[in-house]
Amino acid sequence: MSCTNQIDYAGDPRSNAEINSIGEQTGHCPAPEKGSKPVGTPKKPGVSCTNQIDYAGDPRSNAEINSIGEQTGHCPAPEKGSKPVGTPKKPGVSCTNQIDYAGDPRSNAEINSIGEQTGYCPPVQH
Repeated sequence: MSCTNQIDYAGDPRSNAEINSIGEQTGHCPAPEKGSKPVGTPKKPGVSCTNQIDYAGDPRSNAEINSIGEQTGHCPAPEKGSKPVGTPKKPGVSCTNQIDYAGDPRSNAEINSIGEQTGYCPPVQH
């Protein structure tokens, strides 16, 4: 069993891979290290960061944001990327119902997911 499944490493500045690698190499799980004071909002138990905080416009994926929350116990502060690209998404209307994506190689699900996550319908790709 991996070290990160045996011991709570929340707040440890090392990656899960590094911690588990130490355990594999030495046969012993390393003691948790505490980094500097955690940054961000304390993560609510059983709630993903992306369901706890509005990350619209954050350039990171939901998986990356939620992974940070799981590893540190704190949801990271939303990052704002450069100016959003695309058309502002109308509330309650999917991007594929708002814009004609004929010829776009992406699936409707992918296009609509981008709109939901960013609040902007992506430009049509050809």
